[in-house]
Amino acid sequence: MSNRETYQPVTKTSQPEGRNQVLLIYTGGTLGMLPENETHSLTPSVQILQENITKLLAEQKAVEDFPHVEIYQYEEVMDSSDMGPSDWVELAQVIESHYYHFDGFVVVMGTDTMAYACSALSFMMSNLSKPIIFTGSMIPMYKGYSDAPRNLLLSITIAGNSNIPEVCIFFHSKLLRGNRSVKLRSDGLDAFDSPNFPPLATAGTQMILHENLLLRTPRKPLKVLTKFESSVLVIRLIPGFQDDTLGFVIENTDQLKALVLDLYGMGNAPGRKSSLIEVLKKAIAKDVVVAITSQCVQGSVNLKKYAVGRRLHEIGAISTNDMTVESISTKLAFLFGQGFTSEEVKKLLQRNIRGEITEDLSLGQYNALSML
Repeated sequence: MSNRETYQPVTKTSQPEGRNQVLLIYTGGTLGMLPENETHSLTPSVQILQENITKLLAEQKAVEDFPHVEIYQYEEVMDSSDMGPSDWVELAQVIESHYYHFDGFVVVMGTDTMAYACSALSFMMSNLSKPIIFTGSMIPMYKGYSDAPRNLLLSITIAGNSNIPEVCIFFHSKLLRGNRSVKLRSDGLDAFDSPNFPPLATAGTQMILHENLLLRTPRKPLKVLTKFESSVLVIRLIPGFQDDTLGFVIENTDQLKALVLDLYGMGNAPGRKSSLIEVLKKAIAKDVVVAITSQCVQGSVNLKKYAVGRRLHEIGAISTNDMTVESISTKLAFLFGQGFTSEEVKKLLQRNIRGEITEDLSLGQYNALSML
């Protein structure tokens, strides 16, 4: 765990009087990559980040409301494909140890698992009252036409000059709630979207913040909950799927805590195949939480809409409403990590605790459960 005494920023400058402070945490990702000499494959580079970001920030000194930025860089930067629960915990601990010294935080990482990291941190950071903005780029910063400078500068501005009490993604022109976000495009500059929830803010010639969509600012101090139980399996159903394959997994493991089934439409499974229902009954009998999500990008799960979905509901499978797979999987790992029983997890998974489930927008702001 990082602490203030061992904190060594890459750039250390005197803080301009009256400017808010932002800690920029660089874990890796395309933004700071260079091509290898032989293969030309992109790989993380510590040097290119230091040179380009330091230069970029120096150019903002004349901008009166631009925050003062210090940079925390991982000793070993990584591709986001290598990041998992232990890395999310480390990131949360870095933020926790610097929480009262900065007004906001910007996390630069690779885009491939950014939505998972955002979702995980949103659940870990209980009573969060400061913005944590994840960003990155689709084009490395060393290229003159990179999208990195815009993403970085706007993320820093939002983190330093707003009171958004959330974990977010800023990319291209939109500020998205982290646990509602998905990476939809592998090669587009607008790589991220929030299919079931509006952007918290949009950036054009002006930054427009939709304050009615924000979570309420908590009055309690920050509490970071870092325990995860990662025995969660996600299965995407395809036509003709052999049920005995899933049955083999269920019968031969005692470690599985939750099974997320990515089904059709509103959560529908084949109605003429009783074997799948029997496999799921065995899983539920072993105290495995069976959660149903949809392969549709937009919309919500409703297991009572069609008979094929109702059968799942009747055996004890639960709906995940309009949560993303990224949010479902990390929320399950988080809830089990807190020591909740399977029955408690079933109830909490279907409750909105960090803005991950759509409620009535006419109510304005959301409530977070104080118990978490």
